[in-house]
Amino acid sequence: MSVVPTSHAPRLAAHEIGRLRAAAVHARRAIPGPLGELAARELLAHAEFGYLGHRDALVPQLVRQVLGLSAASEP
Repeated sequence: MSVVPTSHAPRLAAHEIGRLRAAAVHARRAIPGPLGELAARELLAHAEFGYLGHRDALVPQLVRQVLGLSAASEP
């Protein structure tokens, strides 16, 4: 017998999903190598999941930090 959760977590607003996706794109540009790729994948996964988490959780902190970075210069 499977249990289906009955509580409905709040969904992310469309502009918040867009912000997560923008941060993912920027992470690939601003953070070179595997770390930037990891950050981008986490941000995209969170955007696709679409549920609002706690304001002090790691994903919102990552978004703020990534969007605050300048893009890495091309070699």
